[in-house]
Amino acid sequence: MSIGVRPTFGTGRALLVEAYLLDWEGDLYDSELRIDFLARLRGERRFESPEALIEQMRHDVERTRGLCR
Repeated sequence: MSIGVRPTFGTGRALLVEAYLLDWEGDLYDSELRIDFLARLRGERRFESPEALIEQMRHDVERTRGLCR
């Protein structure tokens, strides 16, 4: 889950909450969800490129899967 302002994309938006659901392919926009926090993986930071962010997200997913075992 990301709670922040999306610094890599500089959208200038207010605070956003974005959840990445492992192994989910559907569309949940405008749905009401309950999400529990298990652990904090890292703080928000700006990445040099979308590709660098995607690579970090891959590491985050691996870590999350380890926490869920």
